[in-house]
Amino acid sequence: MRSVRNLLGVPITGWLCAGGSGLILTLGFAPFSQPVAGWIGLIPIAYYGQRQTPDLRDAWVLGWFFGFSHFLTSLSWLQTVTISGWAVLSAYLAIYPAFWFALWVRFSGSDPERMTSIGNIRHALLGASAWAVTEWLRGVVLSGFGWNSLGVSQGDLLLIAQVADLGGVGLVSWVVAFAGLTLTLTARRFELEIRGSQKWRPRWDFTAGVVVVGVTMVYGARSLLRPMPEPVITLRYAAIQPSVPQDPWRSAKVSHVAEELRKWSELALTGGGPVDLLVWPESLAGTGWREEPDLQAAIQAARRMGARALLAGSLDVRGPETFNCAVLFQGPEGKSPDVYDKNHLVVMGEYVPMADFLPWLRKLVPPGGDLTPGKEAGLLTMDPLGVRVAPLICFEDSVPRVVRRAAQKLPHLLVNLTNDAWFGASAGSRQHLENARFRSVETRLPLLRTTNDGVTALINPRGVITAEVRDPAIGSVRDPGFIRGELELMEPLATFYTRWGEWPVWISIVWVGLGLGLRREAA
Repeated sequence: MRSVRNLLGVPITGWLCAGGSGLILTLGFAPFSQPVAGWIGLIPIAYYGQRQTPDLRDAWVLGWFFGFSHFLTSLSWLQTVTISGWAVLSAYLAIYPAFWFALWVRFSGSDPERMTSIGNIRHALLGASAWAVTEWLRGVVLSGFGWNSLGVSQGDLLLIAQVADLGGVGLVSWVVAFAGLTLTLTARRFELEIRGSQKWRPRWDFTAGVVVVGVTMVYGARSLLRPMPEPVITLRYAAIQPSVPQDPWRSAKVSHVAEELRKWSELALTGGGPVDLLVWPESLAGTGWREEPDLQAAIQAARRMGARALLAGSLDVRGPETFNCAVLFQGPEGKSPDVYDKNHLVVMGEYVPMADFLPWLRKLVPPGGDLTPGKEAGLLTMDPLGVRVAPLICFEDSVPRVVRRAAQKLPHLLVNLTNDAWFGASAGSRQHLENARFRSVETRLPLLRTTNDGVTALINPRGVITAEVRDPAIGSVRDPGFIRGELELMEPLATFYTRWGEWPVWISIVWVGLGLGLRREAA
């Protein structure tokens, strides 16, 4: 009977709570996209930790299982490229929730049968701060993979999402974690009072959670109701979604890629008149425009059909190094284009960490070799309009610090060129959109996304998706097509987040450090 009730020395109840929390959190992201899952996802495992106070070893094991069950399910789209890489990445990312849960248990009071409002508020503050710190670490260690942070689940709750312009999506994560943990501790205290273990007292801890959420919503409402600044430039744009089939283990034919880009550019430009900016997706052929006459011909054709400027994705080979680039063609034919080299490479996609020491890791991902990262945040200026464009390639629009560096140069517009076709009909491309929309809120800049097979979209500075390529009959975002229109651009101003960055994380680090120090003294 003992073997049934325990697994690896941990009660089955603990495994169920940890796994349940992981699966609930997964419901917060595409294809489910249920914001309420973010608010309640931490409750099962946090409640178990507060009630049972497992030792450090058990807390670490359960926290890791919580993270593994979440990442294995929410990142299931990775198996369309590499099953082994999907499993290894999920196992690695689970280390951060394990670290959080160990801290959560550590911050529990010495007497779990005695709970007070002040003690619960302190515990919830420490727990939310620990979550913010570990989530931030996940996004920076080994170049980081901060995909699907807790705050990202709140993209459809615009009242909550708006505080991202103060402290980034990490501040949204902190608010959601604090509310969920406050509810956890209130429920545990209510249980003790029903059992008669302690007296009934006013629940100021629950009130604190309500106040934090209320203030967040008031700020969000004011942000949404505030009139937009007067536009200074109107930009006519078109973004192409060619939907060229991709195989992660071999490159698409350059001639087919060029043909599709040319065809859909012609459809977008014919009848609608010239555009100031035509955007093509990230490189689709695994080669550079300089080496391919077919791509050069397609570029020239698009310019002649009415694209005053063309921003296209391409690889660029320079001696022994290969860069993933955004190339801006403008001005007279033959003029050298402006180029942005991608800064932030994708782990297990464009580079393999520690591959020099562990060469077998390269076998887990598609071939192609490591790319070379660019050195500086890009800013390309469109002549003669003077529109400043910050290009972002692939997953760069999902990385807050990368976009923040670009926003500090005060562009008028963020433009993402990506290719999510590797992930087929999975939720990968929709999760990418969910992560990207927070960059618009954080910087208060519009984001134009051009993808190979979804989701090509325009996001306004409040995080609202105002246009996208979508089949109106079946709702598919993977079909070929384009969006075009007029975009009114405001004079850019740096937001509080753009200026001061991850200040909620720095405060959280100090708070967690103080909590650990006081806990050690009490012990």
